[in-house]
Amino acid sequence: MKRSILKSILLSFIVGGMPSFAQTKDQGKLHITATMKNMNDTVLIMVADMQKMQNHEPIYTDTLRTANGSFSTMIPMDCAWTVMVYNMKNGQPVGQFMFCGVPGEKCEIVGDWANECKLGGSDFYNQYNAMTETTASLQQENTNLMIECDKRLEAGEPEKDVMDYHNRKAGEIQDRITAKQMEYVRQNPKSETCSILLYDLPAEKVEETYAMMDTSIKNGRMKNYIQQALLQAREELKHMVAAAALEPGVEAPDFTLLDINGEQLSLSSLRGKYVILDFWGSWCAWCMEGMPKMKKYYKKYKNKMEILGIDCNETEKMWKTAVKQNKLPWKHVINGKGENSILPLYGVDGFPTKVILDPKGRIVRLIVGEDPQFYPYLDSLFE
Repeated sequence: MKRSILKSILLSFIVGGMPSFAQTKDQGKLHITATMKNMNDTVLIMVADMQKMQNHEPIYTDTLRTANGSFSTMIPMDCAWTVMVYNMKNGQPVGQFMFCGVPGEKCEIVGDWANECKLGGSDFYNQYNAMTETTASLQQENTNLMIECDKRLEAGEPEKDVMDYHNRKAGEIQDRITAKQMEYVRQNPKSETCSILLYDLPAEKVEETYAMMDTSIKNGRMKNYIQQALLQAREELKHMVAAAALEPGVEAPDFTLLDINGEQLSLSSLRGKYVILDFWGSWCAWCMEGMPKMKKYYKKYKNKMEILGIDCNETEKMWKTAVKQNKLPWKHVINGKGENSILPLYGVDGFPTKVILDPKGRIVRLIVGEDPQFYPYLDSLFE
């Protein structure tokens, strides 16, 4: 799903490598070193099976103190997993990037949290950097597009016009990126890097791309990582189908989740007012960026609407800490685990996602990303 990306960007990298590299004596560990500008004095590292991570169950976590913008650590790993590094400030993440960690390899991270980071170390990661060069010019087009749209907004052009232009052009660029990535797989079916591309591709292209990969890669040391990508894509396709069914006027699916006091709260109990379902997480930079304005509008219209924050993909402790520290005054629940998750009900696979319901519990509008049109729409609804 498209997200509004005209403001600050959360750094995110997914990295991998080639099949033929010999592993080191530290076969059961990933060695990470990092030297980065704008890094705070603490980083949080999580190793995750992304399917289980939706149930708040990281495989491994560690909090590290940095020194002069640097840290070094050895992470125990039995197979390839997603590694997430969070730049922490006052106990809350203010930036994040992700990469594929493989035991026996060394990942060296250099750069700037506020701009760009480069990955090096073993040949495994250097090969990935070489692969990313195939789409580097298109990524630069994306950057130039964001700069252009920011300037147009600053010049006073209507936000809707700029957003429509951005989304159309960004979609065209993404189509070209996807074509190049799939061509890379056709030309390099025995490269482990192909397994990493499965996470970058649109969900509807993942199975097709997987079919082009050599059996040696499908069944090799990246097998676990590939299976995660396939599951993730299949779930995203299900969500897309569910989201398409949530047309305006349709009754919103009811649910019951635990609120911040540990009590059960049902969506149907909130009927009588407009309700905004806000799917969010403190790990999501876009979500947190929008909270000050959301607080302003809650104060403005709290007699006419209720906000129900639905925290997703983090621990109960992180959720409660974020609500308290950011002084979020509306109602809060935490998403259920596994089959109790309500994300499939609402087709949510991007954050933040907001769903506006009328007083009878019917869908009014669904908004993905920190869309600047959300707040003018509330004004038109309530004034």
